[in-house]
Amino acid sequence: MTGGLPPLPPEWRTAWFQLHALLQFAGFACVTVASALGVRTLLDGPRDASLEPRILAWTRAGFLLLGGALAAGALWTRQLWGGLWPRRPQELWGLWVWLLFFVVLHVHRVKAFKGRTAVMAGLAAWALAVPAWFLWR
Repeated sequence: MTGGLPPLPPEWRTAWFQLHALLQFAGFACVTVASALGVRTLLDGPRDASLEPRILAWTRAGFLLLGGALAAGALWTRQLWGGLWPRRPQELWGLWVWLLFFVVLHVHRVKAFKGRTAVMAGLAAWALAVPAWFLWR
């Protein structure tokens, strides 16, 4: 190495891994935007109910992107090790985070949980996603 960054390991130079990383980053960015809007909604109170559709849209986008990241990661794992789920903490947390946002999307559809409860569910899921993003990467 004469300067700059070292080359990536060969297992990270595959299309599946690069797609997985891109989708994972974009998915977490979307749910982070949704969470930031959720915090704003909680701070502003019931005056600004117009943010809830935007929170839902960002959460949906994040859910779809994280689902794509799970699929690309599973295909990358299969290509690399010959199996889909080695059941390490990062794969399991990734699945749990995706399932949590699945629940959040369904909470948004239940009339009794709209508003503050749905926003709180999204924030709780995001708070559990943070360790998955930072601790197991």
